Amino acid sequence: MSDVQTRLTKCFAAVFPHVTPSEIPTATVTSIEGWDSLATVTLMTVVEEEFGTTIEPEELEHLRSFDDYLHRLSGRSEPMTA
Repeated sequence: MSDVQTRLTKCFAAVFPHVTPSEIPTATVTSIEGWDSLATVTLMTVVEEEFGTTIEPEELEHLRSFDDYLHRLSGRSEPMTA
């Protein structure tokens, strides 16, 4: 697991403490109970603080899974899931 993955996993665990560590890498907005608009903003804030980055509000519609966040933070060019 890369440093980015490890740090991002900690962010998800902080926002979604009921999700097991093995479930986090496959987490999506539809698979995680309680991933609502408030959780989205909370996750964004935790990720911004952890990684020292700014996520624009317009990006949130594309950040709907652990993988989406991982791609965003890793600077990968693969398309984000819808």
